[in-house]
Amino acid sequence: MPAHQSAAVDRGERRGSALALPSRVTSVLIVDDEPAVRDLMARWVTALGLQPKTAADAHEALDKLREQHYDLAVIDVMIPGRDGLWLAGELRRDHPNTAVILATGCTELVEDAKRAAPGDEEPIADFLVKPFQRERFALAVDRGRQWRKTAVEALQWHALLWNELYDRLDHIVAALAAARRRGFGDDAALAGIMAERVPDVAAHGRRVADRSVTIARELRLDAQAVARVEAAALFHDAGKAAMPDALLTKPSPLTAGERGIMDRHAEVGSAILAATRTLDDVAPVVGATHEWFGGGGYPANLSGAAIPFGARIIAVADACDAMTTDRAYRQAFDLVDAVAEILRCCPAQFDPDVVAAFVSVLGRE
Repeated sequence: MPAHQSAAVDRGERRGSALALPSRVTSVLIVDDEPAVRDLMARWVTALGLQPKTAADAHEALDKLREQHYDLAVIDVMIPGRDGLWLAGELRRDHPNTAVILATGCTELVEDAKRAAPGDEEPIADFLVKPFQRERFALAVDRGRQWRKTAVEALQWHALLWNELYDRLDHIVAALAAARRRGFGDDAALAGIMAERVPDVAAHGRRVADRSVTIARELRLDAQAVARVEAAALFHDAGKAAMPDALLTKPSPLTAGERGIMDRHAEVGSAILAATRTLDDVAPVVGATHEWFGGGGYPANLSGAAIPFGARIIAVADACDAMTTDRAYRQAFDLVDAVAEILRCCPAQFDPDVVAAFVSVLGRE
């Protein structure tokens, strides 16, 4: 298998099921431990022209979800055993396209759940406060239908973005191979691709490479190690050359789903370098530039010495340049503020030894 088709950028994501999902809600799972309430809501669902199924607790609900997909789930929070909030979390993780409506008699739980919504996402389609009437239930179902429609449209959008990413990855790898056949070096060919496709990113790579070299020398790395750090830093964002135009040119912050795609750029860049003949040795360094020294980074959640030393150097230089450069959605930080932020994030995100060398270099500039 070619290197650029490795597990790091699994092509299984390219042909997901998102495009096949219907946008109209047809099936509703009702989870409540009171039989009379379950039966009443099931009749309401049927009257709306939908197909109800019922469950008395979280485990029965999960059993039914293993048997078939449900477009919408109405879940009572206070069910025996695992409660409705736990079940909603399971659906969010394993059935993200099922719209969830929570029913509860406690308004405080409603407010807590709303505050727990992550960023720009709304994990819960609606909240029903007991006791509720049929009209309010019908409104909640309508909101669930709209939530699902939005979710499916987002999946379709993400599928298109993934397809564009992989097409561009194929094109870049093919262009590098063609350049080699014409006698061009991998570094020159890749630099040319980046300068044409993502000129700002290419310029950023040069600045990060220069900063990384000064840090590496401060840390007394030998000449060969410094050269490897420079090459990895120069191409640490090579994967962005394969990113879809819509993500590269978006003037506002990316959504969570879009960020998930953009965050794969380190893996994609690693795959591009691994497909070359002369830069493949720095591919693992590029793939680890967004790992955190204390753990919690991506893509492999490495920490400490498990992160290549070159990647730890590049991470500091990259963060400094990113913060001190204007972005479409924010102004550049002052260098003093950027350094303060790097110090604040050490050692959770950055290697303390690398940060110390970085600060020493700045002190002499």
